[in-house]
Amino acid sequence: MKEVIVNRIKIKCSKGRIEKGETVILSDTEIAKIKSFRPDSITVLREVVEPPKPTEAPKKTRKPRNAKSRPFN
Repeated sequence: MKEVIVNRIKIKCSKGRIEKGETVILSDTEIAKIKSFRPDSITVLREVVEPPKPTEAPKKTRKPRNAKSRPFN
């Protein structure tokens, strides 16, 4: 993943429509694809390291309840 700045009027990518002067974080494969069509359309600013995603704790299941808010038996 790399942070890039757009040099052309606009480009379309996985993040949507990006206009001139905006910065966006794109994958290496997407950068290569954009540069293969128009090499001057983006400038790579820096490498971005994504923080690891935290693991989610298992959710507690709730017992079904009846109209009087008592658990079913």
